[in-house]
Amino acid sequence: MKDANTPTSDRKKDEPRSLQELGAELQRLRESKNLTLDDISAATCIRKNFLEDIEAGNFVRFKALVYARGFVRTCTTLIGAPELWNEYRQQLTIDTFGAPQGAPEFTARSGSTGKWHSMMPPSSARAGAANMGLPARGFRHSSARRNGVVLLVLLTVGALGGLWFNWDRIRGEVSKLQREQAYDEMKSREAEQARHNEMQKAEEAAVQREMQARRQTENAGAEPDAEKAPASAEEPAAMPEEMGEAAAKAALTIRASGDCWLRVREGDRDLLVTTVSEGFEQTFPLDRTLSVRFGAGQNVLVSTNGRDFASPGAGVQRFEYRPDGSSLKVRK
Repeated sequence: MKDANTPTSDRKKDEPRSLQELGAELQRLRESKNLTLDDISAATCIRKNFLEDIEAGNFVRFKALVYARGFVRTCTTLIGAPELWNEYRQQLTIDTFGAPQGAPEFTARSGSTGKWHSMMPPSSARAGAANMGLPARGFRHSSARRNGVVLLVLLTVGALGGLWFNWDRIRGEVSKLQREQAYDEMKSREAEQARHNEMQKAEEAAVQREMQARRQTENAGAEPDAEKAPASAEEPAAMPEEMGEAAAKAALTIRASGDCWLRVREGDRDLLVTTVSEGFEQTFPLDRTLSVRFGAGQNVLVSTNGRDFASPGAGVQRFEYRPDGSSLKVRK
């Protein structure tokens, strides 16, 4: 067996040098450039123990051929020895690592089991990655993420497109719903107003019938009294002047200058429930306290016991008028 330090000139030209001889030559070239292993490690980021194994021709600690070749090529390029790299490339094969016969270059040995396995993805994945300019490792994960993003974009575009094409129909449905709701509200208000008008008319009719019945009763009671009066009495007895003035003043007069709803009550009995308009004027006797409710007080004037007319106030108002001519505003 020949020594590793045997000069190259003593060897046959066609006989390749061993890994130990190549490592020794690499060490000689490094030292000729005054470089230490620490210098090479700092420049290449390769650990020093791997550099020592390369120069010793021992590649047992390298778990994959691709790592060994990469480290050697980096070292030979750094010291400027491309011819040495060509020799290494012939010697550094998969057989150097004891891998199965015919195993590919990208083969690694497991540190726990010692079994050899491929570092490359399936051929279809490698071909697809190469066509897209992507690295083989991680291709499946990149493709899955890209497909997910594309699917999300397509779904978003589809949803927006559907909304765009159906926008007119959706807007028409909303407008139709709003119109129907407004129509229902209008009909409800009209029905409520109609019921209110009917109730008001019924109250007014009841008050009118009651007042008419009262007048008929009073007229019927007055006729017998007139017959019983003595024929010799040419003139009725004159009332004292003070009593006549008091009787004349004990009255409530309501005059309307516009539309106003009125309700005049004496105790629990309605004397008048109606809507009056401009030109209306009516006087009520103040034998007892009268309660009057005005729907629009700014459109009426009120006078008690012959006093000047005055407005009860704007809006809905309620007053009590007493026989002595005083009045009291009733709070709601």
